[in-house]
Amino acid sequence: MVARPLAEEMKSKIAVEVATIKKESGITPKLVALLIGDDPVSRTYVDLKRKDCAEVGISSEVIDMSHYDKVDSSRKILAKIKELNDDRTVNAVIPQMPFSGKVSEETLFSTLSPDKDADGLTPYRLGKLLRSEYEIERALLPCTPKGAILLSKYFKLSIEGADVAIVGRSTLVGEPLRKLFQDLNATATCYHTKSRHMEERLKQADIVVAAIGRPPEIYGKSGFRVSNGSVKDGASVISIGVRKNESTGKLLFDVDTASLKGKCSYLTPNTGGIGVMTRVCLLQNTINATRIQIGKSKT
Repeated sequence: MVARPLAEEMKSKIAVEVATIKKESGITPKLVALLIGDDPVSRTYVDLKRKDCAEVGISSEVIDMSHYDKVDSSRKILAKIKELNDDRTVNAVIPQMPFSGKVSEETLFSTLSPDKDADGLTPYRLGKLLRSEYEIERALLPCTPKGAILLSKYFKLSIEGADVAIVGRSTLVGEPLRKLFQDLNATATCYHTKSRHMEERLKQADIVVAAIGRPPEIYGKSGFRVSNGSVKDGASVISIGVRKNESTGKLLFDVDTASLKGKCSYLTPNTGGIGVMTRVCLLQNTINATRIQIGKSKT
């Protein structure tokens, strides 16, 4: 399940939309990324997002706040969010997670304007998702779950009636993805550190999504990985979780894709899969946010 063909198809459509918006309104859609934490993977993603924006004609800016001292860091970050809310030249804002404890996610996303919420994590946008009040390609939905669903549909995974096991229950990925699968009539469950019999349940699932991406918490010192013995023959496996080994600098993925080749009906690669879809969905959300603001400016 390589994502590149779908991502390129979506980027071509987005580039046309950008050109149309510029012609009709004179506005160049702009995305601002806030780098609040010190996570090395986050820095890599921010650099890639700037490159993606340039390719489709979206203006972008990165505001690095990772150096803020802890004394007044929360106040400064929230002040910047409010400033961006009021800036008419900015159409979409993405606070790059994780935040390293400098400001709570709840406070930050409650401050961010829902109309500029590029990752669909404000209370308003999550509420729209919970109520199933969205059109997946036009709504401001969390980018990674949205990308996982679009890729699954592109490869025609049998979702309706499927048993979906999602390892991880974060607001960023696990819970929104569970709701999106549920809205497609799957039976989706999020598993976590307190889940009983998780290993047995994974082996029964039709679709397994690995979305931990943190230091070992599920299987102790060995770390969590979905491998050959974790799933049944013919299952579909979606790899999302990734972290960086602090001592070696190497990326560690939640899925051992090498051991799963030949066993799965569908298998996303650790690179070139959901990460690519996350990035292109951010571009799509930026366009969606821009259109929301243009629509409101006309009323």
